[in-house]
Amino acid sequence: MSLLARAERYCANEEQCRTSVRKKLSDWGASIELSGKIVNRLIDQGYIDEKRYARAYVSAKLRTQKWGRLKVIYQLRSKQVPPKFITEALGEIPDDEYRNILLDVANTKWQTYDPNETKAKRRSKLVTFLASRGYESPEIQTMLAEHFADEPATAPQE
Repeated sequence: MSLLARAERYCANEEQCRTSVRKKLSDWGASIELSGKIVNRLIDQGYIDEKRYARAYVSAKLRTQKWGRLKVIYQLRSKQVPPKFITEALGEIPDDEYRNILLDVANTKWQTYDPNETKAKRRSKLVTFLASRGYESPEIQTMLAEHFADEPATAPQE
């Protein structure tokens, strides 16, 4: 099977960006020059579409992995996805849905903490955890003020 055919199959199975396809081609032994030609052909044929990739990535990481925006942005930048596609894809996630995801993650994590620890200690751990998941500090602080002033609330049911 040719490298082009393998790359087409790779892209057809799951959305891919240029960077991941180039890496895969390199793993398969393709030269930098050949990789560039194959990637350009895949783009022309519609196998690679950075805008489509950004949308799929954002949706999967926010909704399934429950990552925050900052982590998603960082990962997409590391894959050299153009910033305008990242911004557009993140803009498709409604703010209320994002806040509900954050609240769900916070509630789930809160339940794992030792109730004998002080509330301040648990809140501090929660802030650190949520920041490590890529949630923005203002979003975290707003959520804490609204839902963790006394005891954690449950996420609204849709």
